[in-house]
Amino acid sequence: MFRSVLLYITVLFLNLIQFQAQLVNGKVLDKETESAIPYAKIYCLETQNGVIADSTGNWQLDNLINNQMTLQISATDYENEVVKVNASRRNLIYRSDIIVKLSPEHIHLDEVIISTSDSKLQRYSTFPVESRKIADLNKIEQTNIVEALSNIPGVYNLSTGNGIAKPVIRGLTGMRVLTSQNGLRLENQQWGADHGFAVLNLGIDRAEVIKGPSSLIYGADALGGVIYLADEPYANANKTEIKASTKFESNSLATVNKISYKTSKNNLRFAVYGGYFSRSNYAIGNSPSLENNSDSIFALNSKNSGGSFKTAIGYNKNNWITNFRYQVLYFQNGLPGHTHAANPSISDFLSNNRSRSFTKPAQKILNHLAQWENKFYFKNDEVVAQLGFTSNELKEFEKRTFTPGIDMTLQNYSYNVRWKHQFNEHVEWVSGTQGMFQSNTNGYNDIIEILIEDAKFSDLGAFSLLKGNYNLWNIQAGVRYDQRSITTANIIDGFDDTFSGINYSAGISRSSKKLTTRLNASSGFRPPHISELLADGVHHATLQYLIGDANFNSERANQIDFYLGTHFDHLEIVINPFINQIDNYIYKNPTGNIDSVSGLDIFNMKQKDVIFSGGDIAIHYHPHMAHWLHLESNFSLLYTNNELPFIPQNRLNNIAKIDFKNRKGIKSVSAQYIHFFGQNSVATYEEPSDPYQLINLSVNGTIPGKNKIDYAVGVNNLLNTRYVDHLSRLKTYEIPNPGRNIYIKLIFQFDK
Repeated sequence: MFRSVLLYITVLFLNLIQFQAQLVNGKVLDKETESAIPYAKIYCLETQNGVIADSTGNWQLDNLINNQMTLQISATDYENEVVKVNASRRNLIYRSDIIVKLSPEHIHLDEVIISTSDSKLQRYSTFPVESRKIADLNKIEQTNIVEALSNIPGVYNLSTGNGIAKPVIRGLTGMRVLTSQNGLRLENQQWGADHGFAVLNLGIDRAEVIKGPSSLIYGADALGGVIYLADEPYANANKTEIKASTKFESNSLATVNKISYKTSKNNLRFAVYGGYFSRSNYAIGNSPSLENNSDSIFALNSKNSGGSFKTAIGYNKNNWITNFRYQVLYFQNGLPGHTHAANPSISDFLSNNRSRSFTKPAQKILNHLAQWENKFYFKNDEVVAQLGFTSNELKEFEKRTFTPGIDMTLQNYSYNVRWKHQFNEHVEWVSGTQGMFQSNTNGYNDIIEILIEDAKFSDLGAFSLLKGNYNLWNIQAGVRYDQRSITTANIIDGFDDTFSGINYSAGISRSSKKLTTRLNASSGFRPPHISELLADGVHHATLQYLIGDANFNSERANQIDFYLGTHFDHLEIVINPFINQIDNYIYKNPTGNIDSVSGLDIFNMKQKDVIFSGGDIAIHYHPHMAHWLHLESNFSLLYTNNELPFIPQNRLNNIAKIDFKNRKGIKSVSAQYIHFFGQNSVATYEEPSDPYQLINLSVNGTIPGKNKIDYAVGVNNLLNTRYVDHLSRLKTYEIPNPGRNIYIKLIFQFDK
């Protein structure tokens, strides 16, 4: 079998020398008037760059791959379109007259899904996925990328101040949510509630959120879902793009600075990015009971800073595309809400000092991400091979300034191979295999705590999907097998076990101009983590003494998701209910006892069967008489049949946006009103949360001049509301979230 696979791959590689690169040109027209659309964007998903059409709608792309290309065509005030270009014979050098007609966009913003293997518009997806550009999520600027993602229905932010944030999808987070950046799985000790999202918003173009365990190609352990982050495209063909931005935030006196350089010449592409941010302690909202004067009150030790360097290089020849990416990230986070007092009060966690300097307790995190991707395209086949490496070095300082109390290094080597075969224009088959080799080591140089033992993990997975489409219908069905082995280094009381499972995903959708329906059923399984199996000690960052259970079984989930969307010229209504049953759900249960040494509450890890149910309702109204006005509203609802910790508050999110066409200076004005309902469904050791409201405003525009300068000015929490979100880890001591935050951002862009 292995020899047959090698022979097949060898034959495919030898065929490469028989092809020459393509030259493709075309024209973009208005579908209703047949007139040319000037300056439309033509983007090739395979090479990740493109061109801009001229004033007559004509465009030309060269140095592309043979046999198949996926072009995304977009223009202001028009709906996106995806065009598949296939060579009809070998040695094709020139192809002309690709006429693309775009429909005027009234309301339905349909993005191209790139996290799947077929790059189709979102409306044709057979499983629940949301695709959003980061720039759109940040129309009203947010402090971090997770806060921006929380503008997506069903997505929330589990926070520890404004420096540590974790995404929550339909009530699930941590190890139940998988993060992938350009196909590279990110691992950063996400089992810890105080271990944040290991991503900085630097050079990221879009985010795609797959809700629930419905995507087989990323791993069955994503019971909550997948967050797929895609980098910005390379520079347009034979162009150089330089961009720099700076942002100031008043609440924490934050400065955020970024710079990027991208260039493309023939079939070679290069990009490099750099960024740095620094924040002092954040100011809480209005609090007459705490403030004796007009001075602001700050959350003690909520400061954070960090930076990143990132680079990418891409090359294509004949049927081959390769991309190499590397990124290093550094974070230093203060840990607010920390105390050893027997009976702490809220005043112990607040201060009149904005301090930006390093104080204990704190985290220092150093991440390295490297990925090498190769793609090969043939007449009816596509092969993708990825090799990846990630390293997460986590140090926590509490008692000593230079010697960490916790020192862990998590290294992860991964591979991902995927093959797609196109039987005809209606049927395709996708199969693949993935593997991961992971090691966790503790630095034993006078460290105080060992949260998890030295251990090695190995993952092996294989999947197969059959996809079909006919007229308005799309269908997909697949199966996946996964196996995970866990071995600890402790020879005397070592742990050595293997977990495995078979899972499925099946979906069907029908999409017409006015109506889209979708039904998806899927399953997933998550082996217990070593922190859940072998925990027996203090974790000071969470102020808990945890005891695990080595006899835990794997969590197993079954989700049913239904989608109904009506699309009219000026009104869109979406209803998306779901139910997700998880057997052997692992959670922390308070024992009522206190550890005699640390004085902390003792929690046992337990398992039970739970059900998550709810959904999202969204409305988008675009008045016919006021095309410049967009009114959007979405309501996210979530229930559980058990009292579980950190279940998000139900949320109503309303946005009104005014677009200014052909006006110098101001491009848009946005106003957002968010209502968080009270949360009374709480775990034994939680307190209910009160409802609260936030109002946010922004103005975005361009400063006229020779070089393009964009600006954004706005305010979050306009009324300086004092509130404590239910997903704030500081809620235990009722430490408020940030108050009013005024920001200004400038973006400088130079193209040549």
